Amino acid sequence: VYKRQIVYRGIFRIDARQKVHSHIPGREGNNHMRNGEIVLAADIHGAYEDLARALHPDDTLIIAGDTLTFMDFEDFSKAILSAAFTPEELAAGIKEMVTGNLDLIREAFREITTPGEEKYQRMLPRITAEYEALAAILPEENYIIYGNDDYPAVMKEMLDGAGRIVESGVVRLSGRTIGMVSGLPSGPRTIGFPGEITQDEYKRRIESLGPVDVIVTHVPPVDDDLTFDVIPKRNESSSTALLEYILTH
Repeated sequence: VYKRQIVYRGIFRIDARQKVHSHIPGREGNNHMRNGEIVLAADIHGAYEDLARALHPDDTLIIAGDTLTFMDFEDFSKAILSAAFTPEELAAGIKEMVTGNLDLIREAFREITTPGEEKYQRMLPRITAEYEALAAILPEENYIIYGNDDYPAVMKEMLDGAGRIVESGVVRLSGRTIGMVSGLPSGPRTIGFPGEITQDEYKRRIESLGPVDVIVTHVPPVDDDLTFDVIPKRNESSSTALLEYILTH
């Protein structure tokens, strides 16, 4: 489907003159022609300048989650988490994640995902600033799903009027239906990410789509080839409901 990869960090351009018809809640019946191309980007993690260079104003942009620089493993100071934790604390947290000792990590994540908590409030200015930077480079036609590293409530507030956030919905582009589902389904190895939702809610969102030609999600279906992380050398989060949906449709 993807004709060429144009920039690093998973940004792809699909050549097409787009006929856009939206079934996204709140945008039903939006039916018009566009002369740009479809650009699919995933795991931007703050690379807004790279994304901006990849875009033309007439393009339709789909972002498949994780827009924030939540963590930067090469330079902790660039990470939003550095507003709440010292470099030593971040290094210790990574070690706990790799070894599977998640109780302390879950408590730390409760503090950074709960409005009013000190660590959350320290991170909030960095979060809002990054969403403002994202809003500034979005083309008129865009669809965004959130990933585990995104803060859905803050994202909706900061992108209001600029970004079209899709929790679950369908859009028709160039004669093909594209289903989109936000979030990370909870599981044994999840730790309370800001974009985490229950397994039941994720399944409900997937099943609400009906048959589509293409599905865009942040997490992969259950498949070792798709979920194995070569850094900690373990399988990361995936979705059985998504696999069942793909096999069904």
